[in-house]
Amino acid sequence: MFNYLKIAVVLSLMVSVQSLAQQTSNIFIGKLNIEAKNPVTDLVQLTETPTYTNQPMFFENNYLFYTQAPSKESEQTDIFMFDFATSERKNLTMSDSSEYSPTPLPYGPGFSVVNVNADNKQELWELDPQGNHKTHLAPNIEPVGYHLWLNNDELLLFVLGEPHTLVRVHKAMPESDAVLIDSNIGASIIRFLDSDWVLYTSSNEGNFLNAYNIKTNEVAQLFLMPEGAEYFSLTPNGVLLTSDNKTLWQKPLKLKNNRITWLVDFEPILIEEPSCASGISRTHTSPDMSMIALVCSDLDE
Repeated sequence: MFNYLKIAVVLSLMVSVQSLAQQTSNIFIGKLNIEAKNPVTDLVQLTETPTYTNQPMFFENNYLFYTQAPSKESEQTDIFMFDFATSERKNLTMSDSSEYSPTPLPYGPGFSVVNVNADNKQELWELDPQGNHKTHLAPNIEPVGYHLWLNNDELLLFVLGEPHTLVRVHKAMPESDAVLIDSNIGASIIRFLDSDWVLYTSSNEGNFLNAYNIKTNEVAQLFLMPEGAEYFSLTPNGVLLTSDNKTLWQKPLKLKNNRITWLVDFEPILIEEPSCASGISRTHTSPDMSMIALVCSDLDE
């Protein structure tokens, strides 16, 4: 396990104080104890840029992948990786196209991304561990916004359109074989622990959290999300985290008789770091639940 205090000192030396542009977002890393009265503590700022920095995802416990524009002048984004063991920060893709949404592959090394090609089409690609483009996945389906692997061959895709849709695809299938699951969906698509259920939001009847069963194809409406909550994440023990850009909320979920249940309503999580006390959009938790990544926006600009 890495030395958290050592990382905090290193990060404070790596970033510089600079004026942040309007709607600038950056990533903070904090200690996480989900059972504590104040679950998130000791926040340190991982990035400080005037460009787009977002979509953090832990790959195992020591690696955080995220999306960032490589320079202030850049109009495209790359996939970056931070290694907590060595404090190394690396641009993995360094391409002429934009990559978003880094996601671990279920069947080996490497990762998948949404790639924006020269024709401005948003496609799903498999990249090797060095960040090189390897395979065009679901090649007849675009524009892809987000994705979730169900197994080695199948995915759920957020497909942009009017309305946005949730579709189930085989990584090599033609578009005609894609299965429509729901419409008017939100950006977050997350497997509920090791169950057959996948969580996502739908605005068909309000901002509801829905669940889709990948074996029975059942869609269940669970509960209303906090007003203004656009993204959510899930801790490895089933606590749903979301934010309305003012407050970070938590709601523990359980699986009982193959149904997702809950006992309490959303409860607020206090964030003491002034630079990240508001404007939180996305979150992600390390597999061992020792760390949390927060995307924080500067709302005062």
